[in-house]
Amino acid sequence: MIFKEESILFPTALEKLKPADWAEIFRESAQAGYIFIDPPEGVDEARDIAQNTGSLSGAVVNLPSGDLSVTDLAALLNALPVDLTFVDADDTVKYFSEGKDRVFLRARSIIGRKVQNCHPPQSLGAVQKILDGFRDGTKSSEEFWINMKGRVIHIRYFALREPGGKYLGSLEVTQDITGIKKIEGEKRLA
Repeated sequence: MIFKEESILFPTALEKLKPADWAEIFRESAQAGYIFIDPPEGVDEARDIAQNTGSLSGAVVNLPSGDLSVTDLAALLNALPVDLTFVDADDTVKYFSEGKDRVFLRARSIIGRKVQNCHPPQSLGAVQKILDGFRDGTKSSEEFWINMKGRVIHIRYFALREPGGKYLGSLEVTQDITGIKKIEGEKRLA
């Protein structure tokens, strides 16, 4: 692996990536953190840029059941104890939530990518089968669960459709259910 990185990956990256690409990598590295090195200078500024809430922070989203400012909507979605990822009808990643306890770290650079390019090759066939089933209407949901680093991770996919049935895309909902599986008895408010 080290040989491939040093002989192939790094030289190719140096040749192919533009300065703007390196700046984006720097910003997203600040979000992910550093394992073997101290954070380089400028990492705090890069983290602030990476955590920008968007240019429509004063806008209001009018929904059938109420109105939310974009700031409120982002806070609401990020407070949910699940990771959300929305992929449109063309299989393009359009959104993911950024809660503090994410199961899978996602960089903002996945926005605009085909979802097929965001999964390891060994799961690509399963991903495509789910999307094809959602698109042709033979499936409306799918779920998986995996053991990862001592935690139980529940991953659910849902087809999103207009009221008339037109396919809009899919929603991935990922949740660490380790603690939930241990619940017994009752805990009430009163």
